[in-house]
Amino acid sequence: MNTSGNRYSMSPIHLYFVLYVSLVGVGLMNFQYKMLRSAEKDGWISILAAAVMISIILKMMFVLLSRQSPGHSSLVHINRRYWGRIAGSVLNWIFILYFLLGAFVAYRSYIHIIQLWILPTENNWLLGIVVLLLVYYCVSGGIQSVTGMCLWGTLFVLVFVFPQTFLVSSYLHPRNLLPVLDHDVTSLWLSTRDMLHEFIGCGVLLVVYPYIKTPGRSLKWAYLALATATIVYLVFFIYSFMYFNHGQMKEHLWPTLSLISIIEMPLIQRMEYLVLSFWLLKVLSIITLGLWAACHCLKLERSIKPSLGLKLAIVLFAILLFVVKDTVDIDMVTEIYTRTGEILILLYVPLLFIISLIRKNLGGSTGHQDMPDQPKGEEA
Repeated sequence: MNTSGNRYSMSPIHLYFVLYVSLVGVGLMNFQYKMLRSAEKDGWISILAAAVMISIILKMMFVLLSRQSPGHSSLVHINRRYWGRIAGSVLNWIFILYFLLGAFVAYRSYIHIIQLWILPTENNWLLGIVVLLLVYYCVSGGIQSVTGMCLWGTLFVLVFVFPQTFLVSSYLHPRNLLPVLDHDVTSLWLSTRDMLHEFIGCGVLLVVYPYIKTPGRSLKWAYLALATATIVYLVFFIYSFMYFNHGQMKEHLWPTLSLISIIEMPLIQRMEYLVLSFWLLKVLSIITLGLWAACHCLKLERSIKPSLGLKLAIVLFAILLFVVKDTVDIDMVTEIYTRTGEILILLYVPLLFIISLIRKNLGGSTGHQDMPDQPKGEEA
């Protein structure tokens, strides 16, 4: 059954909010600090280079997905069709775990930031349970509920956070960015690789694509989401490096929050407290999107009801909240997620794209079309 024709579908413009949420995650708080290891102040070049690479990946995804038969263009169907039932199922399970891991990284990172900046003496389990209850409520509403959450997550950053950053313009020192291009290609590539980790959430497109009413018109919204995310990263990067010098950047593990903390507004003493409180909307959108993608793939792969899959995921997150305790554990889980994303999004997606080209050429030359597999019926 093609989900694009029923009430659970979404308009092409909604893809803008979904992809923006997947491209701008909790890494926005400290991605500048990671770039100190390589390109340093030349990291803006790496941001642009990573954006160009992701734009190519997005185009590959759209071409790959558009070549599938209607109703069978989901990631689960593609893996089965190209690799067979056994190997395809293995790949599907890897993607399910990948989406779950991405949602958990956003969930645990936010709880950790709140504990460091706002509630250093309080236990994090109560906040963690409250967040999980909110996540369950959002995901249980289906794709439209998740899309609505992505809308609010996008508006929060673009309306309530991003414009406030320009209030620190009078404190900036442009000379901190000089000299330009004083790093070698190796350093720039390592920095680009770190920046690509912030963008690997775009793989959710492989799952939401069948729900788009007119997918042929949605590519421009995907590119617009990428352009918006790139501008957001560039502004926070350039402003951070113009405000903090090289030595100060090494001392600030969360440069974006440190930058926001200097903003002064009437009746608000600690701007970062307000931002982190409302940042929950952004984090909820990331978590709900990842959990929805995992539950949807699980439904197609093993016919497990999304409601059951969601309950199992919520219980798993609650348990992992007490297992992944400190910064070292969170960094380890994040590293696993980013390395897995490198393989699945930056290597596997181009491989699927090449295979689709080969199969199309072979099908055209022999007079046979690529026949889809026969999955079980879908429901949103």
